[in-house]
Amino acid sequence: MEHRAGDPRILSLIKRWLKAGVLEDGEIQASETGTPQGGSISVLLSNIYRHYVLDLWFERVLKQRLKVEAYLVRYIDDFVLCFQYREDALRVQEVLRKRLAKFGLTLEPNKTKLAEFACVIYRYGNRWKT
Repeated sequence: MEHRAGDPRILSLIKRWLKAGVLEDGEIQASETGTPQGGSISVLLSNIYRHYVLDLWFERVLKQRLKVEAYLVRYIDDFVLCFQYREDALRVQEVLRKRLAKFGLTLEPNKTKLAEFACVIYRYGNRWKT
């Protein structure tokens, strides 16, 4: 966080927010690590963190090693990786697991799946058609 937010006041606020704990059944539960699921700061912090862990790595490292096109689509705190070939998707899934593990993260097994689809997009003038 210090790399992204250099203002000590912001860093202090984030630290206090993370240490505040979670209110469950009328009692405050202390937070040991991470952000509480559904917490108001959770999405903000996860997106800043993921920018460095996933986005930059995907653009600067992974895409350079593939011989075909690949895309990363993000929405709030979820993401989809798109590849032209199944073999690339399977290979990247394993590499991604290792990449995330370096930062103490894992893929959620219930949300991680390989979905095959075909879509051809043509450019006609300034418009895209499917």
